[in-house]
Amino acid sequence: MRRRGFMISIRQHGIPPGISLVEVVVAMAIATVLMGLSMTTLHTIMRAERESSEAVWLGASFQRFSRLFRDDIHAAESVQLEPEKVANPKTLVIQKPDGEQITWRIEEFRIDRVVTREGKVLHEDMFYVPAGSEAHFIQQQRLNQAGISIREPGSPVLPDKESGNTPESRPRAAHELAVLSTIGRDYRLTQISFEQSEKETNQTN
Repeated sequence: MRRRGFMISIRQHGIPPGISLVEVVVAMAIATVLMGLSMTTLHTIMRAERESSEAVWLGASFQRFSRLFRDDIHAAESVQLEPEKVANPKTLVIQKPDGEQITWRIEEFRIDRVVTREGKVLHEDMFYVPAGSEAHFIQQQRLNQAGISIREPGSPVLPDKESGNTPESRPRAAHELAVLSTIGRDYRLTQISFEQSEKETNQTN
């Protein structure tokens, strides 16, 4: 009788029934799943933002690199690949008419540009490339052109022995960036304009 009266008194005072252990476990499992999903989404967003920032930075860096490289080739009086007679040379030496020497050198993850005059360093630049990229300088003597080829990681390459083509004429691999410019274009254009002005002056006199 006392136990029954105790149960009646609980109902009379309006005390709510307790929560079972199963309900607690289910609530904790749902909270864990939601937390995991939110962390995964946050990580994906942060990774996408980081990749987009790197892509923008690499794009701006490559644009500046391409402009400087083309300007150097156009203003060159002569170019020389080092070491000579190597399939993938890593150094390009440019001689300018004003006595400046510009050395482009490919390192492991970057491309260096050093401007010297009479053995003194005037300016240095460094351009970073994606890790795992392969780069080398090229020269097409028949077309009087020089340039650089940068192949991104994972790009397939067909060996020269199987393709039967020379390094200059073989098809470029996928995801390969190449910059080719005419050697001494600015120098020759200046000479041509100077010769034309001299002819006009002589004809006038």
